[in-house]
Amino acid sequence: MTTSPSPRRASTIRAVVIIAAIAVPLVPAGFWLGEVVPMMPAPLQAPELGLYMLARLFALTGFVLMFYQFVLTARLPFLEAVLKRPRMIRSHRLVGRIGFLLMLAHGIILLAMDPSLYTEKTLGLIALILLTVAVVAAWFFRPLKLSLKTWRSIHLLAYLVFPLVFVHAITLGATVTAYRPVWWLLVVLFGGYCLIVVYRVARISRSPGPRRDRAR
Repeated sequence: MTTSPSPRRASTIRAVVIIAAIAVPLVPAGFWLGEVVPMMPAPLQAPELGLYMLARLFALTGFVLMFYQFVLTARLPFLEAVLKRPRMIRSHRLVGRIGFLLMLAHGIILLAMDPSLYTEKTLGLIALILLTVAVVAAWFFRPLKLSLKTWRSIHLLAYLVFPLVFVHAITLGATVTAYRPVWWLLVVLFGGYCLIVVYRVARISRSPGPRRDRAR
């Protein structure tokens, strides 16, 4: 049983968590900006170059937001001690929408510019298709009249998407391969994802009887 921290300490921890959540995506964005600024005004004068650079930023930010999705639904004791679950679920939904739209825009822009496929790019396309299926199932759960079991099964696709996106990013991402700190950030986030998966599997295996809580 997790002991709840005092209100003052909980407030401090909550502030640190929020600041860290804001700061993490700023790391790759900062390196991206450091690459774009010396190129100015070329990205503004050449629409194709500008869209290409934006697509790269969308992917970097989308990757971080995807990681947050797993953190927000992992039921980590230290987070649940300072953040109310309804708030985390709302954040999960909002972050998920933004992350998906960024990833979708990234894929559409780059595929429109270069429709050719090779291994690393194909992995990204497969990940985007799987993510789209999972998102459609989540957004249109009621209109599609999906059973809870079907919805859960489809939602688990997100756990396949993240490793595919990770491989795609570290092998093909221009900012990731050019800047070692960004590369290491993605490796750390993927390591965190692996720990979350292990934690959730262990938590489910320890739960007696059928699960009654709805996965999100």
